[in-house]
Amino acid sequence: MTTGMALFLSLAPAHAEPVFGASARSKEAVSLWLGSAWRDYTSRHMTPEGAVIDDANEGISHSEGQGYGMVLAVAVDDRETFKLIRNYTYEILQVRKDHLFAWKVLHTPEGPNVADTNNATDGDLLIAWALIEAYKSWGDPEDLASAKVVLADIAATLLQQTALGPVLVPGSEGFVSGDHQTVTVNPSYWVYPALETIAEFDTSANWGEVAVVGEDVLDLSQRAPSYLPPDWVDIGGLKLVPSEKFTPEFGYNAIRVPLYLALSRNALRVKKAADFSTLRGFADPRGPSVTQIVTGEPKSVMGGIGFRAIAALTRCMDKAEPFPSELLQIGTDDYYSTTLQIFTILAIAERYPQCLSPEW
Repeated sequence: MTTGMALFLSLAPAHAEPVFGASARSKEAVSLWLGSAWRDYTSRHMTPEGAVIDDANEGISHSEGQGYGMVLAVAVDDRETFKLIRNYTYEILQVRKDHLFAWKVLHTPEGPNVADTNNATDGDLLIAWALIEAYKSWGDPEDLASAKVVLADIAATLLQQTALGPVLVPGSEGFVSGDHQTVTVNPSYWVYPALETIAEFDTSANWGEVAVVGEDVLDLSQRAPSYLPPDWVDIGGLKLVPSEKFTPEFGYNAIRVPLYLALSRNALRVKKAADFSTLRGFADPRGPSVTQIVTGEPKSVMGGIGFRAIAALTRCMDKAEPFPSELLQIGTDDYYSTTLQIFTILAIAERYPQCLSPEW
């Protein structure tokens, strides 16, 4: 059985320094923090049945939240909660003809109601990743087998060949034009640590190539004046533009991109995460801003603790700026911001321990 945070230790390159090697007290402190944060998370954002609740989105549940919850449960070595979330996910969300998961569940007095059977590819990837990590941690071959079944349907249904190579289609419906000439993608759906781990265990697709194409999409979509990636991108041939289907902005989707890059085992991806520190809004202690892609004008500050934590991580990676202690507050934010906060602290604990104050 693993100890807490072992999931993210597995992401560290072979030359990484031991966690908090200079401060055993800090190692103990971060373990205590993670225990407290996880207890708060499950009490505020999860039902006794295993549904992760998005309290900023009308209290719905979705495959993204179930996947995040499963990954975090493995990371903190909470097998019972992992099983609870996994079982709910399969019982309630796996209602399609394939083995992917319906993305949206409403909670009604009569019980959970699947409101949209379209899938969300990042949710499917997170669930598959969590199942593989569960297999690595606890050794149940059924978890690995379940992951492979999901991944086979992602490979068959959600990889669209383009001039750049295979891209992840965000859902099985609504993202490929009728003539198949334009594909709408979301750069934050490339969950790099998930794809890297999946590539080690599954051969239903060339997942390493999928990750590389995701980098290409990111690079080609980061343009002047802000060089921030849009939440949504239309790909037509080798031309990438902010999607016409969505508001052309960097916002609550794309804020995850630097976090996923920071969790990568690939040095170039890690460097790209650090480079975000120089982009507009990432130096603002209030948090990055939702930013209009065409004009580069900021629209509103993403002041949630999780968004600020991601920006602070990039500054530490690039400039060795200490991680602000106020970003360790527990119990203040909604599901999404809190999820990103915990992922960021896990990343720091196992990959970037120099970012935490020795006094913590």
